[in-house]
Amino acid sequence: MGNEQGSNWKRGDPIGYIRQEIPQFSVPAYRGERYLTLAPDTLDLQERAALAVNVLTRATDPLADYEIYFDVFFKARPPLMEHNFSDSCQSKFMEALPLMRIISGSDLNTEVDRRWMEVALHQLGPDGLAYAPNAGRPWTYVRSHFIPEGSQTETGHQIIPFYCGRLLSAMMVYYRRDGSPLWRDAAERLVDGLAQVAVDRGSYAFYAPSSHWVEKGSTYDYGREHPLMGAHVSFVALGMAHVYRETGYEPAIKLAEKLIRYTLEEIRYIEADGRFGSDRPGASQQAHFHMHTYALLAILEYECVTGDTSWLEQVQRGFEYGIAHGDRLLGYFPELLRNDELQTSELCEVADMIALGLKLSAGGTGDYWDDVDRWVRNMFAEGQLQRIDWIERAAADLPPSEIDESCQTSEQVAERNLGAFASWPKANDWFDADHFYGRGIMHCCTGNGTRAIYYIWEHILSHDDGTLRLNLLLNRASPWADVDSHIPYRGQVDVKVKQPVDLAMRIPEWVAPAQVRVTVGGADRPLRWDGRYADVGRVKPGDAVTMTFPMVDRTDTVSIENGTYRLTRKGNEVVAIDPPGRYCPLYQRDHYRQNNTRWRETERFVSQEQLYW
Repeated sequence: MGNEQGSNWKRGDPIGYIRQEIPQFSVPAYRGERYLTLAPDTLDLQERAALAVNVLTRATDPLADYEIYFDVFFKARPPLMEHNFSDSCQSKFMEALPLMRIISGSDLNTEVDRRWMEVALHQLGPDGLAYAPNAGRPWTYVRSHFIPEGSQTETGHQIIPFYCGRLLSAMMVYYRRDGSPLWRDAAERLVDGLAQVAVDRGSYAFYAPSSHWVEKGSTYDYGREHPLMGAHVSFVALGMAHVYRETGYEPAIKLAEKLIRYTLEEIRYIEADGRFGSDRPGASQQAHFHMHTYALLAILEYECVTGDTSWLEQVQRGFEYGIAHGDRLLGYFPELLRNDELQTSELCEVADMIALGLKLSAGGTGDYWDDVDRWVRNMFAEGQLQRIDWIERAAADLPPSEIDESCQTSEQVAERNLGAFASWPKANDWFDADHFYGRGIMHCCTGNGTRAIYYIWEHILSHDDGTLRLNLLLNRASPWADVDSHIPYRGQVDVKVKQPVDLAMRIPEWVAPAQVRVTVGGADRPLRWDGRYADVGRVKPGDAVTMTFPMVDRTDTVSIENGTYRLTRKGNEVVAIDPPGRYCPLYQRDHYRQNNTRWRETERFVSQEQLYW
């Protein structure tokens, strides 16, 4: 369905925002300490965050206020990007970008940040709601398959709660960074607007017809017929929880509870035993993995900010259900459950499962640190686009693409998507050219994957009341200490202490405490043990702490979807997979098989901001 804008429309025409005048604001610089150092050439999330800034700012349309291109077609000559579903997923990029800059200190394309913030303010109507404009955006109805038949009307603007939920989260990142009442007040007014258009049934609430399309005055509960659509209220619930955490605004958390009750009690999207309910009537039908795990994240965040643990066991059971229906070694989780046709994952759910594992472990509900370590090092790390030499070959035998210039671009598509996350990878290949019209990326996965980078980076270590705990043995610079991980070249982790702390270091799952040696300044340090944590004791600035332990090599045979794969692992890292992929084979890691650490010079950045997210 097209948007009626007249035959004279051309790219770059003004976009018809509901609000013309917006207040002035400043964007704080990302300040921190920078220094060059030699570091092990192993997984480094600061580098991955800098790579993410590339795609977050460049897979966008400068002629449309840097609106994101949602779909990326790699089986096309040349590759193409297309606006589609952008008006719902744009706010995911808005939330993730400042988080990636906090990790990396990257100042690439900072004009994008400001324009996105300006657009957010231009979208706010007099009732506080954010309105997505139609004028100047002929692609706005491309996502019509999410809207019930008969409910589409040609209006100047759309209300999309799905978008508004993540916009609330983005506003809270802005508010945390500059402390300006501008973002706090805008978020609270948006909360009020979302409460006004919700269909409130007392104990629960929903959006009519759906969270992708609100018609004021409608009470049609499309989510009861299609629970997948109903469960999208989770995006609003998570944003509401973030607002309450940062501002204490009571209406936000009250609405979050009602939306969660709708998900759990009315459409029963996640059963009491944790089973992922259907996205169609009848539990035997397929289930969309990501929407279930996103709902679990929203519920867990609600419980974290309220202290109400009523649903905590259900969240944990849901997480365990997810584990049981993926591959626990790789961190491969399928896009759809109970579906015989698709044999691909989706990085959205991989990111969600990592986030759930981190937050449950950090909160003391289960111990999933080793699971997270495996998933991060394998499916998650391999799921981020790091090389593009294969993309041209993927479409070499195809005729030239026809480009719809109203919503598509072919300009430097591969380069602009470096740092993106795969949307349909196989267990052994980043790209599946045989499905999904040759698409390799839908940028919902990039929005969720980049936010997960922050969750992982944040939880590598934790500092509380003078105690520094190293939870994941990954490279990390911090105000308290810098961590250099030699894994998987060798079983060694170096900690360069910057502040006096009591240090505790978690050992990997394949290591017994008796196999661990820790030295401080070259001298052996006797250890006490707290579960899997080696209690090193007091260390002071300038101390060099080294933990060593044996590495293990092993092979495993796993069955994933309709394929059988032989994994060669060193520690938790998969260093080879057989059979290999066809287009962009995963786990091409021969360099990790050597036992001597490969080094590289890198710039470390230690942000002045410590933002819990």
